[in-house]
Amino acid sequence: MAAKNITKYTPGFNIHDVKKKFDIKKVVKLSSNENPFISDRVTKYINNNKHSLNLYPESKPSKLQSIIAKNIGFKMNEKNIILGNGSNEILEFIARLTLNGSTEAIIPKHSFLVYEIISKLQDARVIVSKPDLNKNSINYLGIDLDSVRNKVSSKTKLIFLANPANPTGTYIKLAEIDRFLSSLPQKITVIIDEAYYEYLDPKKDKSAISLIKKYNNLFVTRSFSKIYGLASLRIGYGISSEKNIEKLKLYKQPFNTNLFAQKAAEIAINDHHFVNESKKNNDIALADLISLFDKLSIRYLGTYCNFITFEAGKSSEALFEHLLKKGVVVRPLINYKLPKYLRVSLGTRREMNVFKKHLKSFYNAKV
Repeated sequence: MAAKNITKYTPGFNIHDVKKKFDIKKVVKLSSNENPFISDRVTKYINNNKHSLNLYPESKPSKLQSIIAKNIGFKMNEKNIILGNGSNEILEFIARLTLNGSTEAIIPKHSFLVYEIISKLQDARVIVSKPDLNKNSINYLGIDLDSVRNKVSSKTKLIFLANPANPTGTYIKLAEIDRFLSSLPQKITVIIDEAYYEYLDPKKDKSAISLIKKYNNLFVTRSFSKIYGLASLRIGYGISSEKNIEKLKLYKQPFNTNLFAQKAAEIAINDHHFVNESKKNNDIALADLISLFDKLSIRYLGTYCNFITFEAGKSSEALFEHLLKKGVVVRPLINYKLPKYLRVSLGTRREMNVFKKHLKSFYNAKV
């Protein structure tokens, strides 16, 4: 069975484990692309001691679905939305709907590892497309849509595209996505994973949700784990045609999202001040880190998310260990077939200063 060849997903290092292993008191975790901030409004709700913990949460949280639909626009309604225990669960629903042992899933090289895991769990054959290998391109090592298209066969049933992408941080413009979708047979389902979409400029970078009414084979997934700061509560959602969402409901357990996740998501998506401040902090941290990388002649990949993937070459393992011993956790990318690269999440000013200090000490840099 294909499932025997599954590479397990390995999360970033745990803060407690790093403290214990190196006997240090302060650890800066920059390995899992979490928002370093939490909405005050969400915190106030969580701290309320009047929660009905003895009761099941809503199995069909229509209010949250309506709020999401209103927030994302494009004439979506609550019937276009399905909620999941993180957007990962939505990806799994779609894989279960579309894949079996006689089908193929196309996954671009250097993609989120969960795509491969859930495809192989369905016994589907995983086909890996080539990345963009133009070193002068902002999309270097990102998704090459021509390569994806060339991998399509009569057995292709599902295509995964993250946009912006993790771990490369690259982004494909909507017009290119549109052209790609128009070239595919409608029997092939396409997922556009937009977990990091909120870090883009919505005035310039239009969401693939705008294409849902045009393409019946399209699903878009979103997460509350990134800019909304709710990673620990595990909640995300999928958007598609009402007909497609109805099909997915067959795979959803009755109470797959908990009370805190549902209510915190309602609050977070409407806390526009928090979201704007989170993006502002991210933009500042991003520009600041890019400036340092440029001074140190460190090459980095696309910069459309709340992290930067940078090239450390043969020193990647040594740099990772150096930072770890100093209490700074970043992400090695060996499992993503990028052994010469490390990924660093963008944290608070203090966290980024600690990272930069120890990065410069590794390279003996005086900048």
